[in-house]
Amino acid sequence: EQILQPMLKDSDNLYAESMLYQIGLTQGRPATAKKARIVEETLLKKIGMSSTPHRFADGSGLSLYNYVSAEMEVAFLRYAFNDANIYSDLFTHLPIAGIDGTLAKRMQKSIAKGNVHAKTGTLSGVSSLAGYCTASNGHILAFAILNQGQQKAAPAKTLQDRICIALCK
Repeated sequence: EQILQPMLKDSDNLYAESMLYQIGLTQGRPATAKKARIVEETLLKKIGMSSTPHRFADGSGLSLYNYVSAEMEVAFLRYAFNDANIYSDLFTHLPIAGIDGTLAKRMQKSIAKGNVHAKTGTLSGVSSLAGYCTASNGHILAFAILNQGQQKAAPAKTLQDRICIALCK
């Protein structure tokens, strides 16, 4: 609770980096990023993804040496959805469109308000949004949108919001 809230809702990168070392600690002391990668590799295999095209260079996602795909992010989200323990913590702490966190000012006057729980990601030239949305029929959909090559984040965020609104319909 004390870590997930600021890490996910407010996008606190220091907490995310610290989480990487906590994950590494599960492989023994001392906690290292290298040990965390062992856990990451294991999880990639569990979700049926190859580690070859993917790379996690840090815990916050701020490194330009991170290589992820929308397919991989959705696979992680589906894995989390199918594990009640993971999903309840994750879903509860993701920013909610039009309500709180990094999505508080987005999708405020749309069907997506309150129905999109997702994590933002922004780097120079890159903007992403990944999480869950509740469609009008009650189905929960996992999604990941990665926009690359954007000089400004605003157009990418507008597109992401439009996609989320369409998914919620």
